[in-house]
Amino acid sequence: MRPARAVHVLAVTLALAITFPRAAGAQADTHAPRFAVTAAHLIDGRSPAPRGRVWVLISGDTIEAVRASAPAGVPVVDLGNATLLPGLIDCHTHLSARVGLPRLEAFRSTAARAAIAGVNNCRQALSAGFTTCRDVGGAELVDVGLRDAINAGEIEGPRMLVATWALTATGGHGDPLNAVSYHWCNDLMSGVADGVDEVRKKVRFNIQQGADLIKILATGGVLSPRDDPQHTSYSLEEMKAAVEEARRLGRFVAAHTHGKQGVIWASEAGVRSVEHASYMDDEAARVLKKNGTYYIPTLYVVEPILDPGNPLKIEAENLAKAREVRRHMRGAFRAALRAGVKIAFGTDAGVFPHGTQTREFKIYVEEGMTPIQAIQSATRVAAECIGWEKKVGTVEPGRYADLVAVRGDPIADITELERVPWVMKGGKVFKNELTR
Repeated sequence: MRPARAVHVLAVTLALAITFPRAAGAQADTHAPRFAVTAAHLIDGRSPAPRGRVWVLISGDTIEAVRASAPAGVPVVDLGNATLLPGLIDCHTHLSARVGLPRLEAFRSTAARAAIAGVNNCRQALSAGFTTCRDVGGAELVDVGLRDAINAGEIEGPRMLVATWALTATGGHGDPLNAVSYHWCNDLMSGVADGVDEVRKKVRFNIQQGADLIKILATGGVLSPRDDPQHTSYSLEEMKAAVEEARRLGRFVAAHTHGKQGVIWASEAGVRSVEHASYMDDEAARVLKKNGTYYIPTLYVVEPILDPGNPLKIEAENLAKAREVRRHMRGAFRAALRAGVKIAFGTDAGVFPHGTQTREFKIYVEEGMTPIQAIQSATRVAAECIGWEKKVGTVEPGRYADLVAVRGDPIADITELERVPWVMKGGKVFKNELTR
C-alpha cells in the first residue's frame, strides 16, 4: 500500500503536470542564441546611482556582458526610455498559500488545491517582477513540487528556494493543534519538534524531503491562535541545534521572530536571517549588526490584514495581535537602519495576494531608506542573503539574464516598481507591456 506521504506528493504532481501545462504565451522577443537588451537607464543592483544607456548582451540564459555601445551582429531588444533593473527577489513568501481562507476551510483544503493556487501565485509573482523567491514554509511538499515544476519548465514562476515545513515548538506559531484537537492533524501538516534531538531530526528530515533552507519559528506569531508574538518558542540551545545541523548539511536558517528576546537569541544562534523582528530595538539591532544577521522586514503585510471590512477573514484574536505588532514594526525598521543592519527585501506574500508585494518598497523609502537602497534590498542584498549572489541580484556578466524594466524613474518615484510592465527570466520574456 502506498504510504500516505507518497499519496500527497502524487496529488501535488498531478495538479501541477495535468491541470496547468506550460503557458503558451511565454515567448522571448528573439530566439537568437545571442542578443542584446538596451534601455535608456540601468540600475544594476550594485552601483550607487543609475547608469545611462547600456546594452546587456545575453547568451542563452546568462548575461555575457554589459556594454556602453551596441554589439555588432546580434539582434537588439530596444526598451526605449525605460529603466532596466535586475529581476527582483522576495526573501519571504508563501507561494502555495490560499489567501483569505477562514480557519476551518484552511484545515479542509487539500495539498492538490494548494498546488493549483500555487501555480497562479507563482505566475503572479513573476508578472510583478519577482524572478527569484525564497519560500519560507509550506505544508505537504507543495513548495517542492512548485520549485521542481518551474525548474523543469512545466509552469511559469520565479526561481524558488523552499523551506518545506517550518520548525515549531509545541504550542508555537506553526503548531496546528493550537486551533483544534489532535485528531485533525497528521505528520504532513506541521513541523513540530521539541528539544535539541527532535530539532536536529526535523532538520534532517526536511532536507531529505527537498528543503533548500530551514525555517524555524522562534517566537509566537500574529496569525496563529493562543500564542504571543513577544514570547520565545524555542530555547537558545534548540535554535543553535537547528543552525548547526543545517550548516553541516549546507543550508541556511531563517528565523520567524517578533519579540526582542527571540530576535537576539536567533541572531546569537547564527541564523542567516530574522523575519519580521517587530519588537527589535536599538540593542537588538546592534546584536544583528555584530553577527552579520540579515533582517527581513515584511512591513506591508499588516496593512491588508487590517484593511476595513476584514477582506482576508482574519479572526478577531489575530486582528488584535496585528494592531499591536503594527505599532512597533516601523520602529524596528528604523532601528535596523540606524545600526547598519543588512536589510533584505521580504513581504510575507501569501498572507495577502501575490503580485502586490511591490508595495513594500514605498514603506522602506517612507521610513528612511534611499530609493537606491530600497531597490538594492530586493536585488544585490537579497541575493547575498539567500546565498545566490553569483547567480542573481545584479546586472553583471555570469548572472542569469533575469531583468525587469519600468517606464519611469524609480529613483524619483519608487512606486514605479508597483507597475512593472516588462519581465525577463533566464533570457526569456515572460511579460511585455512595453514594446507591443
